[in-house]
Amino acid sequence: MDQWFHIKLENSETEALLLKKGVEIPSGEVTFSRLLAWIESKGIRHGIRIEVLSLVAENLESFIFPAEIANGKLPKDGESARLIPSFSNEKKLDTNENVKLDFKRLFTIPTAEFGEIVARKQNATEGIPGISVFGKVIPAKKGKDLAVKNGENTVYNESEQCVYASASGEVTFQNNRVNIYPVYRVDGDVSLKTGHIDFVGNVHITGDVPSGFKISAKGDVRVEGVVEAADIISDGSVIIGGGVLGQGKGTVRCGGDFTSLYISQGNVYAKGNIRVAQTILHSHCEAESSVTCTSGKGNISGGTCIAGNGISANNIGNETNSKTLLYLKTNDRMEKEIIHHEQKILELEKNLEKLNHLKIVLIQKNTEQQTINRIVNTISQSHQEISAHRTEIENYKNSLQSSININGTLHPHVEISIGKYKRKIQSSYTAAKVFIEEKEIVVHTL
Repeated sequence: MDQWFHIKLENSETEALLLKKGVEIPSGEVTFSRLLAWIESKGIRHGIRIEVLSLVAENLESFIFPAEIANGKLPKDGESARLIPSFSNEKKLDTNENVKLDFKRLFTIPTAEFGEIVARKQNATEGIPGISVFGKVIPAKKGKDLAVKNGENTVYNESEQCVYASASGEVTFQNNRVNIYPVYRVDGDVSLKTGHIDFVGNVHITGDVPSGFKISAKGDVRVEGVVEAADIISDGSVIIGGGVLGQGKGTVRCGGDFTSLYISQGNVYAKGNIRVAQTILHSHCEAESSVTCTSGKGNISGGTCIAGNGISANNIGNETNSKTLLYLKTNDRMEKEIIHHEQKILELEKNLEKLNHLKIVLIQKNTEQQTINRIVNTISQSHQEISAHRTEIENYKNSLQSSININGTLHPHVEISIGKYKRKIQSSYTAAKVFIEEKEIVVHTL
């Protein structure tokens, strides 16, 4: 069988593929039982797909290789610890394009009274181990713990794992702490009467923010109306009920998430996520996490969108071929780690060749068994180290697999960059996923 087939292992040895060599196979030589025995002789014993082996044996000439002959299970890493609000402060978006969105009613402002529990810590989970096709257990990583700290006007009780309010006000969540800020409220539009706003807590505006005004807040900023060519800087999140009409001049920067009905000719920078309900039109949007536009029309057209983890939309580009640029960042440190592990594998493989040669020489010289056993143990340890490095490489690669997801249409003339790789879309795709595969940007239709 070795002269006709070879086995390729993928996904941390949880998937075994049978590939056919370019050698003619005599009739009747490959039977189900012989093929199964050969596969088992390679140490593969878990998740063997009997039905696939039968198809290969019965339809050898017409079968299209590679064949997936065994399946293991990748480990599922544990979830990291996090703070869970003791109340729900957001309502779910209606994704039906035909339903008119009243964005002012989509969000309720979270408030707390003195002594109230505002959040509880959810502990990290252990994760679920995986198993390779060789029957080896693949350990899962435990989720990261979270060191909860006292925030503004909040106290964390370690024994109860609860965050208590030490003052009344609006609640803001920021990573490992919860803050409660006083509220600066403007009933109506920002105007010459209010002037620019610079406040140490949350800012809530029930009207619009016209062009030329500036808002700076230590907490969250909530605007029920429209933001024109104004500047907003927030250490927390920004929620804009109407939308952004930036005219190419206004800028919004926030330390948390940005949420809006639409963005038109705006500039938005968020350390968290950018979530837009309807459209992102001729704008510059940059999120350290993800950009999402999948409610209602869910269209990204013109301008530039940059994200660290991924971009999702119903439609990207348009029929008039407006220049639309999408860019996914990649983590340089992780890429260096991958190279480091690949170099270690090469070193270990070279050393293995020498050890195997030495073992053969010692056996030929009738060297005492104890010495040979030491060499055999070293060879076994080297194989384990190589397997561990390959697992780390797969883990890093999985963490680098940011993607662009399109539920509807990906139009031509959209330019996509993922790290240092670029691709210009030449034709339309429907329901597609764009990602890096073997140092190339690929478009996979779903």
